[in-house]
Amino acid sequence: MENYKRENLITAVDQLGRSSVGREFLLWLLNETEVFTADFPQNEKRTTWQAGRRALGLQVLELCARAGNLGTVLIAEALYNAEQAKKENAPQEAKEEND
Repeated sequence: MENYKRENLITAVDQLGRSSVGREFLLWLLNETEVFTADFPQNEKRTTWQAGRRALGLQVLELCARAGNLGTVLIAEALYNAEQAKKENAPQEAKEEND
C-alpha cells in the first residue's frame, strides 16, 4: 500500500475510533472478517474465502494499532462479546426460572 494512502487510512481509522458509532463500525468490520474467531473450514474454497476475509481484518487491526486506538477497539470487542453472551444466556436463564 502506498505510504500516503496508508497515512490517510490511519487518519480515517483514528477518527472512527473517536466516536462510539465509529468504534461500533470498526468492531463490526473486525467481527465480520472473523479476526477474533478460530474456525476449521471443511473445504479448500471455504479456506481461501476465510483467509481473504481474515487478511482484510488484519489490515484493519493494523491500522487501528497504528492510529493508537487498538486498545479501545479491543475493549469494545470484549464488551460486545460479554453483551452477546448475556443475550445468549438470557433465554436459558428465563427457562430455568420458569421450571
